Amino acid sequence: MTSKISLFYSLTPTKIIPPAEREVERKERWVKEMQKTVEAEWKPKIIKNTYELFDPEIENQKRFFEGAVVEYYAIQDMDLFEGTPDSQTLDNYREELLDEMLGYNLQTTNKIIRKRKSTTDFKDVQAWNTFLKTLEETIFIPSGYEFPDSKNFWELARKHGHEEAKRIAIEQLQARLKKRYDK
Repeated sequence: MTSKISLFYSLTPTKIIPPAEREVERKERWVKEMQKTVEAEWKPKIIKNTYELFDPEIENQKRFFEGAVVEYYAIQDMDLFEGTPDSQTLDNYREELLDEMLGYNLQTTNKIIRKRKSTTDFKDVQAWNTFLKTLEETIFIPSGYEFPDSKNFWELARKHGHEEAKRIAIEQLQARLKKRYDK
């Protein structure tokens, strides 16, 4: 059971388009599930309802980074010609890239003090574009690594879905790496 649910409204200059009826019904089922967890009338639970503008392109940029970019980096750094790294390895590579780009956290004897900026600070597409371009220029290119082509990736995603696009892009990268290695 999830502790969070999101509904998306669309705004135009003249109207507000509510979520699809099935999404509203999904929210109602979620609320009923949450009600089952309330212990007593005198101890109610609270549902927080927050409205914020959501830019799906920012979410796409984040998914591109956390998916294709991190995997491209890990695969090339590991000289991995087949398969993909496990999730823990990908998490480690993601953290390595973020440390390089956004700064380090400070490790004291008994706790970690957050000093590094966060990708959640990227509030517009331009911030993500700048981050990704800088990542390509400062980490990928000097290492001789190939950076994923975002246009090609999103074209694949439109045709096949995000996960399948990632799989295809990784296989294409590994085929190019094999060719380069065999020469």
